[in-house]
Amino acid sequence: MKEVFVGIDFGGTRIKIGLVGDGEILEDLNMEAAAEQDFEYRLNEVGAEIHRLLARRDYRVTGMGFAFPGIVNFYQGTILSRYVKYPGAENTDLRAWANRHFGVPAVVENDARAALIGEWKHGAGVGSTDLVLVTLGTGVGTGALVNGAPLRGKNFLGGNLGGHMTINVDGAVCNCGNIGCVESEGSTWALKRIAEASPDFSASKLAGLDLIDFKALFELAEEGDPLAAKLRDRCLKVWSLCVINLIHAYDPAKVIVGGGIMKSSHIILPYIRQMIDKHAWITPADVALVAAVRPEHAGILGVYELLKQTNS
Repeated sequence: MKEVFVGIDFGGTRIKIGLVGDGEILEDLNMEAAAEQDFEYRLNEVGAEIHRLLARRDYRVTGMGFAFPGIVNFYQGTILSRYVKYPGAENTDLRAWANRHFGVPAVVENDARAALIGEWKHGAGVGSTDLVLVTLGTGVGTGALVNGAPLRGKNFLGGNLGGHMTINVDGAVCNCGNIGCVESEGSTWALKRIAEASPDFSASKLAGLDLIDFKALFELAEEGDPLAAKLRDRCLKVWSLCVINLIHAYDPAKVIVGGGIMKSSHIILPYIRQMIDKHAWITPADVALVAAVRPEHAGILGVYELLKQTNS
């Protein structure tokens, strides 16, 4: 019987489930987030999917980990923030749930911090001691590794709120309540509002889409749609300023950029690199800028590493 760890990464669009054995992903699947549903109800559906995964082979679960898009008290395994998605998550004891349904210990961590640890141990950050991770997509998640340790801080905010730094004092109110955040200026959930506010919207192919996301935005920009190109370049600038702010805050040796939109890394990374070289208080040799190499599974591998650390 093969012993496995189960990792669950709650994203804004998808929930990723993976079985890990000896640091390798053995089985995985994605579920629609359906994040408007009550969290306890959705969690039970996740449990059913885990049982189906386990049934594929003769697996025995030895531990679980949850990567969640909110502020998390890692030491107590509790979710501290109410998130616009997954209602009721802050009232759920995930460690008790894992014990009740699977009889195993569990860890809970912020999703971006978990992804940072996954990339540090299994991806683009191997061998580094000072890292920043930025994930771009439905929202903007960030994490920081300082002197070989994940930054958490007194209130567990450390490194995680790069997406909620104000970069536009005249910007819209973000879903977090702050003004002109990186997320409200350059994330998937904000794209529709930003596009529709443009006087050029009705003449753009964006107006004919049921869903305005970054895949469509980059494709239409490449096709020469003027508004799509304008919004793409605006988002590139927003992300670049976010990265520069994180460099100034945490002084990393390497910045790792991940997320669902990194299929366009050939456009995104050179733009951010150019902005860093022009505007950051460092020389071009001082900080590396790289794409995440485990974008699908970094969060799962991160909570796997955290449970190993807890049990050691």
